[in-house]
Amino acid sequence: MASDIDIASNALILIGDNPISSFTEPGAGATAAANLYSDTYKQLLSEHPWTFALKEQKLNQLSQAPDALTNWKYAYQNPTDLIRYWSVMPFSNYAMVGSLTYSNQNELLARYVYKVAESQLPPHFQKALEYKLAADFALLVTEDVNKSQVFEQKYRVAISQARSIDSQSHPQQPIIDQPFTDVRQGGNYFS
Repeated sequence: MASDIDIASNALILIGDNPISSFTEPGAGATAAANLYSDTYKQLLSEHPWTFALKEQKLNQLSQAPDALTNWKYAYQNPTDLIRYWSVMPFSNYAMVGSLTYSNQNELLARYVYKVAESQLPPHFQKALEYKLAADFALLVTEDVNKSQVFEQKYRVAISQARSIDSQSHPQQPIIDQPFTDVRQGGNYFS
């Protein structure tokens, strides 16, 4: 089971640097890892509705309503581990303002991406993260643009494969009755 140090260390090894045992140890590799790891990890999580990083939670409605000038009736506290909302149910308009979400619905259930412990990451996502970190670290640690480009390309392939694998973790939603597809297939939707 990998930790943040293990993942960052693997990325450093990929670019030919020494592994690290702490983000605070001396050296360019540890400095790069300490400064880039967390933000890069959160960025990758926020780019896709990863099934391993989705959580559903009923949002806590605040007793104080938003200012009347906002045209919102209710204010909700955002989850503390929120990286990005993926959907809010029931489907309706909402606005995120700082650590609050405003809505006209009196109850909201949020499906959102959160920061998963590294030990829970599936191998396909972990490998993509390692390649992305290697691409970023290569410029800072080795100053080798070509090496950075090689790992950026490896990252693009790995993240595409990871998304494909992740999308297979749930059944596809079939189109049941859609007028646009009925017309394309010669249906008599308009008769």
